[in-house]
Parts: sequence; C-alpha cells; structure tokens
Amino acid sequence: MSLVNDYFLLYHGKTCEQKITYGTEHYKNRDEFFEVAALVLAPTRKDYEKYISLDSFKKLITHVTNKKVKSLDELNQLQYCIIDSIENDTKNCQIEKLHESLEYLKKERILDSSNFNKLISLFDPKELGLCDEDSKDDHIQIDESKSFKEIKIDFENLIIELEEIFQSQEYKEELANTKEYLENQKFSIGITGVMNAGKSTMLNALMGKEILGSAVVPETANLTIVKHGTPEANVFYWNKEEWNRIEQSGKQLESIKEFVHETKKIFGDEINNYIQEDSYSEKVDINNLAAYTSAEASGKKCNLVKYVELKSDLRFLEDGIEIVDTPGLDDPVIQREEITKEYLNQCDLMIHLMNVSQSATLKDVEFIIDALLYQNITKLLIVITRADTVEKEQLQEVIDYTKTSIEAQLKAQNKDSQLDYILRNIKFIPISGMMALYHRTGREKKALDAGFKVEDTGILDIENYLEETLFGKSSSKTDLIIKGIKTQLRKTIEKEIKSFNYELILLGKSKEELEEDLKDFAKKKSTNESIFEAMNEDIVVYKNDAKSYILTLETFLENELLDLQEIIRKRVFSDVKYSFEKTKKRPESKRIKSIVETAIKDGIVDVIRDYRYKFIKKSQNIGEVFEQKYQEMGFTIGHKNENFDARGFFENDFKTGFLTSSNEVLINKITNEVSKSKDSKLGELDRNLQEFIKEEFEPIEKNIKEKAQNVSQILIDNFFTQISEPLKVFEKKLIKDEKALQDRISSFEENDSQKDELTIEIHKKVKKLETFSRELKA
Repeated sequence: MSLVNDYFLLYHGKTCEQKITYGTEHYKNRDEFFEVAALVLAPTRKDYEKYISLDSFKKLITHVTNKKVKSLDELNQLQYCIIDSIENDTKNCQIEKLHESLEYLKKERILDSSNFNKLISLFDPKELGLCDEDSKDDHIQIDESKSFKEIKIDFENLIIELEEIFQSQEYKEELANTKEYLENQKFSIGITGVMNAGKSTMLNALMGKEILGSAVVPETANLTIVKHGTPEANVFYWNKEEWNRIEQSGKQLESIKEFVHETKKIFGDEINNYIQEDSYSEKVDINNLAAYTSAEASGKKCNLVKYVELKSDLRFLEDGIEIVDTPGLDDPVIQREEITKEYLNQCDLMIHLMNVSQSATLKDVEFIIDALLYQNITKLLIVITRADTVEKEQLQEVIDYTKTSIEAQLKAQNKDSQLDYILRNIKFIPISGMMALYHRTGREKKALDAGFKVEDTGILDIENYLEETLFGKSSSKTDLIIKGIKTQLRKTIEKEIKSFNYELILLGKSKEELEEDLKDFAKKKSTNESIFEAMNEDIVVYKNDAKSYILTLETFLENELLDLQEIIRKRVFSDVKYSFEKTKKRPESKRIKSIVETAIKDGIVDVIRDYRYKFIKKSQNIGEVFEQKYQEMGFTIGHKNENFDARGFFENDFKTGFLTSSNEVLINKITNEVSKSKDSKLGELDRNLQEFIKEEFEPIEKNIKEKAQNVSQILIDNFFTQISEPLKVFEKKLIKDEKALQDRISSFEENDSQKDELTIEIHKKVKKLETFSRELKA
C-alpha cells in the first residue's frame, strides 16, 4: 500500500519498526515531548522536503529517535511510531498539551485547518482509549464470565451496532448470517431409562405442563423429540428396509418375533399404507397422539411408528432447547434402541432416570458405561426418581450401589481402569417427580400438604445443573459457539476495515493519481484472472483427489472390518477351548456376551480412529500445498502466523455415530451356539461362529461405511470451502477496490470539497471497528 498524505492511513496502515527513544513514559519533560511530537507530525507529503532540510528539525528528531530521516517514507515511519508511542504509553487523558501544541502550529499557519482537524480527531482521547473508565464511550463488550443467554444478547446488540457502522452491503449480509447462526443454535437433552423410570413425569415438571405422560402420551413406546414452535405433532413410520430388519431380527429373538406377529395380525395388508420405501410421515391431532404412541392404545399404531416430533410453545424450550424422550431401555424392539442411540449421539447432555425402588439394573449399568465410553457422552446426570418414597439414607445406598455395579461391570469387561473417568463425569440428583409436577402445574397445595416445598423436590437442582451444563462457563458447546462467532465477526470486521482503509487511500489522492491507478488495475487484471483461474483449477483437482481417496478409505474399512470379524471369532473360540481344557465346562453366556460386545465396540473404535488419522493426514498434505501457494500470493489459510493444521478443521469429527447398530442378534446366535458346543466338536463350533459373524456383520459394515462416507463427503466439501475462502475473499476485494476507484473518480468534484469531513468520519468508524476487533480477539 503506497503511503499518502493522510494521518489516518498512517495510523492504520503501518507497523512501527523503531523504538521511540523518549516515549511519553520516559520523557523527563512530558510537555516537551508533546511539543516535539506535534512538530514531527506536522509535515505532509506536499511540504515534507522543506522540513527535513532544516537543521533545527533534524535536531528535534534526535530527541525522539536515533535514526536519521531522509525521505518521506522514513518520516512517515517515524510519525507512525510517535502515534504508536502515544497510544501505548499514555494511559490517561493527559494529552491536552499535544492539543495545545497543535493549536499553536495552526495559529502560526504551520498546520492548515484540514490537517489540524485530522490530527485532533486522531488524538481524540475517547477514541484512543486513553481516558478514565468513566469517561470512555459506551460500547458493547462480550463478557465471557456471563451466562450464554446474556452473551447471546451482547452478540445481538454488537451486530446491531456493527450494522450501523458498516458501509459494504456484502459484509452486512455476513453479519446477518452470523446472527442467524447464533439464533439457530440448539441444545439437545436426551432422556433415558428403563420403562416406568419416571421420565415423562420429570419432563412435565421441567416444562411446567403435562405435555408428556398420561395426559397426552401415556406409556410412550416411541422416541419423541420435543421442539419449540407452534403446537403440532408429526409421526414418522418405519421404512421398508428398517421393517425388514425388524422381521429378520424376529427370527432370532423371541420378543421381536411376538412383536412382528402382533403387528401383522392387527394390520394385515394395511401395513403397506404405513411402511413405504421411504419413511412416511403425517401430521396428527396433538390431543390424539396417544393413539400413535401408546403401548396401551388398542390400534397398536405405535408398532409402526419410528419416532414422533412434537412442537410446543413452552417457555422452557424457548432458549433453543430440544428434548429427546426415549422409549425404555428394556424395549423388546432392538431397532428402537438403535434409533435412540442415533439421536443421543447428537445430544449435548444425557439424563438417565432410575426408579429408586429398582436401583441400578444391569440394563441401566450397561447403558451408562456404553454412553460414557463409546457414545462420546461427556456429561451424564443420573436422576433417582420417586425419592419421596424412601429415607435419605436409602437414597445414598442406591447411589453407592450404582457405583459398585458400574465398577463390577467394568471389571467384567477388563475396563476397571476407566472407573474414575466414568464416576468423574456422572452427577446424581434425587427427585420427587410427582411433587415437582404439582408445584409446576398449579397444584402446589397437594405437594405442600404432603410436606414438600418446591426446593425439597429436587427439580430446582436439576434446573440449575441444566443451566450450568448447557449455558454456563463450563459448557464446551457454548464455548465453541462463542469462539466461532467471535472469529466470524472479527473476520467480517477486518474486511470492512480494509474496505474503509482503501477508501481513505482514495480520498488522499488527486484525480490524476486515481486515473493512473485505474490504468494499473486494468494492466494487472488479466494477470490476476489467470492466477485465480489456475488456483481454482488446482482446487478442483485436489478436491477430486480427496474424494477419490475416500474410495480408498472405504477399501481400508472393508479390510479392517474383516480383520475384526476374525478377532471376534478367535476370542470366542479361544475362550471356549480354554474353558473346556481348564474346567471341562462351557463358559457362561454372560462372559461370551461381554467378550463379543467389547470386541465389537473396541474394534470399531480402533478402525474409525485409524480411518480418521488417514483422512486427516491426506487433508494435512493438501492444506500444506495450498498454504505454500497462498503464501506466494501474500495471504494465508486460517489465522496469520499460524501453520496449517488439518486437525483443527476436524477436531470433533469421526467421534460419534459409529456404534449405534444393535449386536443383540449376533450375540444371541453366538451364545446359543456356545451353549450347545462340545469339547469333541470344536471345529464345528469354529465354522459356525465364522458363518454367524460374517452374516450379522453385513448390516454393521454397511452402516459404518455409509456413515464414514457421508461424513467424509461433507467434511471434504467444508474443507475445500475453507481452503478456497482466501482466494474468493481476494477476488472480491479486487472487484470492490476497482469499483471504489471508479466511483471515486466519477464523483471526484462532488466529494472533493467534503474530503476532510469524510476522512474524519471514516477514521472514527475504523477506530470503533478496531476496538471491537481487539475485544473479540481477547
């Protein structure tokens, strides 16, 4: 950027490369420093030669630097360093002396009115941030010590203020997109537990209305997603592929066999009206939802329903909260468990309910361990329901028993080293759900008569936990959202600052200089277009290469999953053989079940980890190539002075969603086969194990490959969008700069008389934007 006679460009466009010998903190005579500073700042491009030729001026310069000044560029550098010194060293509003010195120079006609006004504006204490706190301009600050809800309001107010400052329509649209992103953030709460654990009662108490449970959805048999919106209900049915899997599972599992038989008997040929090639959905009367979701409803439509989406205008849901209310863990239809896991993978928090009278069942314990070790759930709240039916000592016994059961199950899986990690991520809260519901639905007298104030029910403890976990300072999701929004706003602000600075350059030039610049633009245009075309072609080539690599990774997955099948077979066979050799007995079914489950889960985790490593390594190589290309062009991918790191692009990817398939049928086949095995026929057992594992691994492999491919394709698209962003930004900047140059030439006479006022106005906007940018970076 060529330097022009404009103090504001001097302020915004340079980097101080020399140390001021006597900054404001070091100068013995503070007043004298400002006098010297004023004189050094007085020369402009038009008259600088007469200053630097004077011995007296040269002597003055030695008071602030040991470098000689022989050119305009060296003078501008010194002027910038003085400005920088005043901003950094002067910590209060005591720069009146500088203003007095500038007034004196104006009076003596050393400074003309135009440059005097610019310097006075440049050294406005409020803009420089030199004033005491009470006298600073009020502006929006993002205080991360606040709750997310408060920070969200601060962001919204900041965007409104930025919209008033911004001039470029393109960047105003970027602000609007950031605001939309902020408003669309959702926080999902997954609710799990065995049947009759009290899920609906607790949820109704939280929401302050009996939207679930006996009033609307008695004995819910389906997964229900509750969102904020105009009250309505939609039901979604199984598709043909999903229903075929249910029927196939029924051939091995008695509970599902009965479920399929019952469903076919009730619906007959009419089942095809609901079970279609693609999932069919319909809007239903919210007051008649029980007919579709209740296990007790005579029509048994719940058998055909995959999940329900329910919208409510409840205040509890207004902050972007969504609730995923799951069917009981002991649901006989294993495909419902798969659907549940799919949704829980997307939840920000899981609440698991246990009936105090049932304590921790094996199903509870297995689910808790699976969620924390394999489903990427980082925080789990265990709610002990019906706490009003037992004494406090018994509540503690239930909690202790749950911890002991978790430890025992981990030992059975040879994972007892994970106990501390699991317990560290679990919070226990007892609740009297019905008493809380009374308080929240206008029947508090019933609860009070029973001796329960609202604070005794446990509902307030749950609400406080939700508030802190979802929106508090410890929330990893809110932290990620805040950082993302700050980064996006800072990028947009910096682009608008560059736009304003370019406008300042144009305001400082004569019409002849502007016309010369336009000619240079025209000369460079074809060269730039060639560079952009070549870079875009490179991006297409590398993107196609990355997509081809996904096919290579699919082959890698196939081979790894084949190896995993062999590992499972060997582990089961070896355990059976060892048991016969040592005890003359077959191993217990629960041991075989643990071996198979652990092998599958650990094996898939390892495979996906290796897949992720290969994917990131490929992306890293591509990113480094483009980083080098961009550096040659003068700009970077991501943040300046930071080396490209693909891990930053994919930090939280490939970590969820790959362990949702049920292994119940495979485990049932293997345990049945082992229970019939004989020491003399181990070869037959080995062959059958191989056959069962291969057959049941087909849907598991298909599911994993589809998910890996879908995630990879999306990530590749997002990755190359970010890779190409600097190029697109640069292209747009050149187009904007050319248009700004053309507009300035066409309106030169009209705006020339207002040049000084426009310059000061733009400078003030830039100063505000720079302040916001610094705060967003902090």
